[in-house]
Amino acid sequence: MIRSLFHRFKTKKIRNSLVKDAGPYALLTQEELISLVLQQESQLVVKSKKISELEQYIDNLLVRIIEEAPNVLMTMTPLK
Repeated sequence: MIRSLFHRFKTKKIRNSLVKDAGPYALLTQEELISLVLQQESQLVVKSKKISELEQYIDNLLVRIIEEAPNVLMTMTPLK
């Protein structure tokens, strides 16, 4: 009797500790976790697209600078 009570207490304590250590996702259902992953995936796609657009903009800008005023890209002598 005492042994089974101790075992239940110990198991509950370990389970509570695991939930506390797992963070905010431990209490979510599988459906909620899947929904969260899909939402984050779509956000990642949007951010990746934005990064690609910015990289293309920078590339085009550098090409224009090289064609129009390459001296802008020359390094200046360090000031002492």
